[in-house]
Amino acid sequence: MSLFLIKNMHIEGANAIAGFTYGFPAITQFLGFVHALSRKIEPQHGISFDGCAVMCHQHQVHAYRGSDWDDYGFSLTRNPLAKDGKTAPIVEEGKMNLCVSLLIECKGFSGGNSDQEQLISNAIKTQVLSQRCAGGRITNIEACQFKPMPNEAGDCRRLLRPLLPGFILCDRSDYLQQHAENKKDSQNMVMSWLDFSALRYRYETFTESDSVAAEQGQWQRVNKPQSGYLVPLMIGYKQISDVFAAEEVANVRDNTTPFAFTEAVYSVGEWIGSPSRVESINQILWRYQYSSPYYLCRAQQSIHSIESNEDDFDFSY
Repeated sequence: MSLFLIKNMHIEGANAIAGFTYGFPAITQFLGFVHALSRKIEPQHGISFDGCAVMCHQHQVHAYRGSDWDDYGFSLTRNPLAKDGKTAPIVEEGKMNLCVSLLIECKGFSGGNSDQEQLISNAIKTQVLSQRCAGGRITNIEACQFKPMPNEAGDCRRLLRPLLPGFILCDRSDYLQQHAENKKDSQNMVMSWLDFSALRYRYETFTESDSVAAEQGQWQRVNKPQSGYLVPLMIGYKQISDVFAAEEVANVRDNTTPFAFTEAVYSVGEWIGSPSRVESINQILWRYQYSSPYYLCRAQQSIHSIESNEDDFDFSY
């Protein structure tokens, strides 16, 4: 087993909205891109792709605001005229440009001479440029190459450091579960999830007085339950209906496949800027995880928190 690196992939017009979340495509869209790529490459070269790690180098959301006090609004495009010659309606949608590097888990590639490896890499690069990722158009790729699967922490860090500067998206579902258990409110996961995603302020009084006007205080920001660059994240879907036979439901995308209604599943992610915190490649590789009725994208291992790992950083090359 090895890794396939797509370095500095530039995407234009990618989805900036994923369900309730905003600012970056859902991890399901990157795994969907990898799955579509695997279906095209496997019949030709006998190579299949599975898990995927995402490192973001740059991003720009298509949004604007008139002043520092205004709300942000999406920068929308006017579509061509309709068939009847009238102005087409404007559908509000969030788009963004971004530059990412993908580390894809590769199965079926046992290595070979450099010429054969370069030939397969060029074929995969050509296929990648013809696809869409997260709904956006891929405009440029710096390099595509095979990498050996790192077995130790030092090998993993040496693999990630040449990709810097950038932030790696990691799974923090363990934070959400731990916070819900501490609140003893595991039945209401939405409120626990909002503690990570909402910006909250609390008014703290300095002096107590019977008169409200005489009280002095200040608005203080409420910290998130855990430290780190934590963000809300859409990680998959939950089945909310029975499975219907093919062609039983009208207006579906594929009439040859059984169909079920689903709803989005949300969790917490963290952007990691230091490869020194990564001890195993399984901590950053997102993989499909199916357990009825959930179809999720998860990482097999969790990265230690900053507090528990700050003395273990290895900055050696």
